[in-house]
Amino acid sequence: MSDSNFFSAYALRPMRLLFLIVLIVIGLSILAFVFPFLRQNQRHDTVLIWTRALLTILGIRVRSTGFPPDGPALLVANHVSWADPFLLMARHPMCFVAKAEIRDWPVLGWLTAQAGTVFIRRDRLRDLLNVSQAFMAQLEAGAAVGMFPESTTSDGKSLLPFKTALFQVAINARADCYPIAIRYDHPAAVWIEDMGLLSAVWSVMALKRVTAHIHYCPAIRFHGHDRHTLAQVSATAIANALCLSVPRNQSEISADLPVLMR
Repeated sequence: MSDSNFFSAYALRPMRLLFLIVLIVIGLSILAFVFPFLRQNQRHDTVLIWTRALLTILGIRVRSTGFPPDGPALLVANHVSWADPFLLMARHPMCFVAKAEIRDWPVLGWLTAQAGTVFIRRDRLRDLLNVSQAFMAQLEAGAAVGMFPESTTSDGKSLLPFKTALFQVAINARADCYPIAIRYDHPAAVWIEDMGLLSAVWSVMALKRVTAHIHYCPAIRFHGHDRHTLAQVSATAIANALCLSVPRNQSEISADLPVLMR
């Protein structure tokens, strides 16, 4: 092991863990005692600052290209890591959709709920209506909403078919869709199959630095599309940005609703 790797694994990682614990305590305190008294724009600024601090502590450097939206929009991205939502929230205030199981996570579940995450059960069709209504409210208020329409993480070497259900929200709200391509310069950031969350975070913390690249593709106008074509055009834009083959969408079932993480 090189001196640099030894320092990262055995000296830098414990320091990062300490700072991470402190940051989580600060986040819990803010959400419990400060958030209820903040205006919406102040809440967004607070989430941006906290998320950027989180990425800094974890050693994740973000490089972005393209032009993010400056108003209401549906942001859709490929999904390769547990860090994906934090990358986007550190660049642009938005509301995400997440699977309901995340709400039951100790500490993190409460944090994400208080930050405005909308939860959904993939086996309950009525949850789609609840999420759609929440997203519509956010878009009509001038905010952005985000999702990972692959519904699960991949290894980054291919793009999975996009679930189309929530693309209808952009059409109903007359909001543009912004495809976002995400990639990392180190495989340790990839989170797939049965990898534990804590072990995945621990692996990244052992590295001196991981660089995440996010590319905002040109906006796709809502008019002239139904949800299926909007999903396919978005997938094509992301696949082209990552030099991957374009996936072919499959017929949806009730378990195909888009979620934040697997």
